[in-house]
Amino acid sequence: MASHRERDVRSAIRELLDLSGAFDGVYLSGLPEHRGERAGDRRAVAIEPDATAESDLWDDTTGAMVMTATVVLTFLARDDDPQLRDEAAELLLNTAAAVLNGRSLADATLPGSTRIRSWAWLKPNAPERRIAAKLEFQYLVEGWSGLDLSE
Repeated sequence: MASHRERDVRSAIRELLDLSGAFDGVYLSGLPEHRGERAGDRRAVAIEPDATAESDLWDDTTGAMVMTATVVLTFLARDDDPQLRDEAAELLLNTAAAVLNGRSLADATLPGSTRIRSWAWLKPNAPERRIAAKLEFQYLVEGWSGLDLSE
């Protein structure tokens, strides 16, 4: 069983969302304005690690551990019209769900566990609206020390 890093999964998420054509920007380390850069995207998403929990189905160190991880996808839509920006934010969320749900990401995740599980509409701050969504996925790690240690 190959070992994978969660950063490989986040990179795969970025690639799939970018290929969808729905976003002006797809970022792995927060939105540009969080890094002091220009905030000119009208439709964007940030992919950030959230949490991981491990479980095993037995008390044997030779079996695979099931890793359940979440990333936060923060969708951003900008428009002067409040209704249009809300509709755009929702469309970005739905696009991500259509692209990511049920997929094996980076050939590492279990397809049946990959899906957007929840989301919250963040308070609007004209001219933008954000939605923070939790994408959950699972992958297997062989043994209790099978995490990838490569750089």
